[in-house]
Amino acid sequence: MNPIISTDKIIANILSFEYPRSALENQLREPHFNWDAIVVEGSKQLVLPTIYCRLKAKNLLDIPPADLVHYLEEITSINRQRNLRILAQVQTISKILKQHHIDHVFLKGTALLTLGCYEDNAERMVGDIDILVEKDQVQNAFELLKHSGYPKTNGFDYETKDYRHLDRLISDHELAAIEIHSELFKKKHWSIIEVESVLQTKTLKSNIPLPNLKYLSLHIILSWQLNDHGHYYNTYSLKSIYDILAIKTHKDRPLLDALLNLKYVQSYFELAKLNFIDVSEISSNRYMHYRGKCHFLTSRYRSLQTGLTFLKSTLKFIGNRLHLLFTNTSYLKHIIAHKILKR
Repeated sequence: MNPIISTDKIIANILSFEYPRSALENQLREPHFNWDAIVVEGSKQLVLPTIYCRLKAKNLLDIPPADLVHYLEEITSINRQRNLRILAQVQTISKILKQHHIDHVFLKGTALLTLGCYEDNAERMVGDIDILVEKDQVQNAFELLKHSGYPKTNGFDYETKDYRHLDRLISDHELAAIEIHSELFKKKHWSIIEVESVLQTKTLKSNIPLPNLKYLSLHIILSWQLNDHGHYYNTYSLKSIYDILAIKTHKDRPLLDALLNLKYVQSYFELAKLNFIDVSEISSNRYMHYRGKCHFLTSRYRSLQTGLTFLKSTLKFIGNRLHLLFTNTSYLKHIIAHKILKR
């Protein structure tokens, strides 16, 4: 593999809808191309099935080693069957909620699968089934699904306050657990997306309620930027960016301009531009250039990146714990009971 081209860049070229096939083929056919690095990073970024499907769509499966192609084909097939079962779950869950007049929309991966935005549904790896429910119906929805085949929960070590979703509901007979959301982000970011607006503007696909393109796009971006701390660490997710490309958010100029009013969206697309030619025409303002240069510097100097990540992780951990200690008496009791009295 050409050491000048990063592994993430190669993966982005494979996933891209606009990167020239001939240029990609030349890169993949380079002597000593490091397929192991592609597998390691693709697994880390949760896009191995996506890589296989995109190579197949571009008729490039003759290039990787045969044993690797067989491996990717096998995990993609498993993921395809898993997603079919998850889609069946979605239909059943939605039917139950509708029967009890509980307003809801499905989020993230299950919304994308239901929308049918992928050429092959095996492209997308899905964990939990995330459902947004009107706040005053959340507890009813939780109890209803708990008594409809999802009796198990993970539970929390202490009482949560203003958390975006309730305990995960788990079934002995279904693949995916359920997370019922009353909000989409941490409390300080609630105002970015109003739950009522998402529910009032929902669309239907195969009779399944989904967020419209604006809220679907915004939630995909901000789930990474805020919930997964992508903005805090100034890093990107190839999986998340591919989702945005798949639903063609970047092609809807009025929508894109509206989303770019948020600094979190600005930094998201600035880092996406580092790898994906598909979004290269999005112009950058001063703030976006700043975020891009910071990412370039930390990526170039690994010791700097490691040090900053450790420092930011430590500060975030301490800040979160101090916030809990001063605002949540249940957490304080948990600390006293399990960390002090047990000594």
